[in-house]
Amino acid sequence: MQKYWTVFRVNWQNALQYRGPTFISILGNLLHISVLLYLWNAIYLGNQQMGNYKLSDLITYYILQLMINSMVLSYISWEIGNQISEGTFSNFLVKPLNPLHYWFVINLSGKLFEGLMMLVVAGIISFILINHVTLPSEGITLVYFVVALILAGILAFEFDFAIGILAFWLVQINSFKYMLQYGMFFLAGALLPLDLFPEAFQRIANLLPFRFMLYFPIQIFLEKERQPIEGFMTAGIWIIALYLILQFGLKRGIKHYEAVGK
Repeated sequence: MQKYWTVFRVNWQNALQYRGPTFISILGNLLHISVLLYLWNAIYLGNQQMGNYKLSDLITYYILQLMINSMVLSYISWEIGNQISEGTFSNFLVKPLNPLHYWFVINLSGKLFEGLMMLVVAGIISFILINHVTLPSEGITLVYFVVALILAGILAFEFDFAIGILAFWLVQINSFKYMLQYGMFFLAGALLPLDLFPEAFQRIANLLPFRFMLYFPIQIFLEKERQPIEGFMTAGIWIIALYLILQFGLKRGIKHYEAVGK
């Protein structure tokens, strides 16, 4: 564990030193959410409720989405893919590090730093819109929400890592990564709450694990999730299954790896 703690500490220091890109990313997400809030405010003019959501519910939904985007959703696949295609992934073959565990620690330290910054931004927005935000009525809801965030972060990392190691078999994966990532975010409920879609789409989304990355934690916070414990168990099964698949895929990928670079 000492070596991974060192990796965590070094990457945290790098994040502190190069905080400009993180700040720009937060501004971009803030602009995106501001447009969505303005849009939904216009849609709700004359309407008290849409589906299962009051306007305050949707405002809370998108504020939480802003926070979860920074704290949970992972983008390390870009760096993993570049290292594999450029041949620098060979460094892992001579170090006593498991690449999956190494990148998990790298992702964790970066997300904690970015999440703390976004938590401040989300807090300021919530304070400004305090009369238009839905807050939990019970303390246990916040506990469930934190547990859901932890599970969401692990799942999001595993899927992003899976996209990254596709570079072992595919020469160019950038466009493929865009397609997969946007598909995952859509099915996670990043664009619209999943229960506002047609019922057939909801059934498909509920069979997939992507909803646990965003929609499920927000539903818990809004106290609309009736069976959080069952959801935790399902997410846990997905996490264990994906971990085993990734370890297997990593071993096969390393055997296929030629380290020739671009």
